[in-house]
Amino acid sequence: MTTEFFGKTLAAREIKAIPGMLEFDIPVHGDNRGWFKENFQKEKMLPLGFPDHFFAENKLQNNVSFSRKHVLRGLHAEPWDKYISVADSGRVLGAWVDLREGESFGHVYQTEIDASKGIFVPRGVANGFQVLSDEVSYSYLVNDYWALELKPKYAFVNYADPTLGIKWEDVVNAEVSDADKHHPLLKDVKPLTADLL
Repeated sequence: MTTEFFGKTLAAREIKAIPGMLEFDIPVHGDNRGWFKENFQKEKMLPLGFPDHFFAENKLQNNVSFSRKHVLRGLHAEPWDKYISVADSGRVLGAWVDLREGESFGHVYQTEIDASKGIFVPRGVANGFQVLSDEVSYSYLVNDYWALELKPKYAFVNYADPTLGIKWEDVVNAEVSDADKHHPLLKDVKPLTADLL
């Protein structure tokens, strides 16, 4: 681990390309035993801009996916907000595409994420990542419970759509699910309206 990994103070930045999206620096404390972090702390993060509406319905669920190197997941937009982070010493290349109706429809943001970074992703923004390390545990804190009846409100866009301009690492050899391979191109995605979010 580098000094940049351990040297951060809690901070937040707005992602200009995608309204409502925030990137957090997370302090990580380490010694010869390993490391520790407060991945999310409401009282400290609300003053930095973490949206209070995230907690409005008192529904919180934390999901973790485990993936091996070169696995690529996404791009999926569900009808809930999410706070994503890496829960172990792995790294991912994250990518997000705004699928909401409006001027930012189709806007893209991508960055590398390790345990010292967290991203707040508003509902209607598609989330995807490719694993850069040997393996990774990717954490999603979401503000609604998963339910099958919500599936019709999901939106998807194809990770390989050249119009998005996402620079994946070795996308040709990426391990991708059949479902993700067949998501529509952006030109065929119907923008998500407020009633679907």
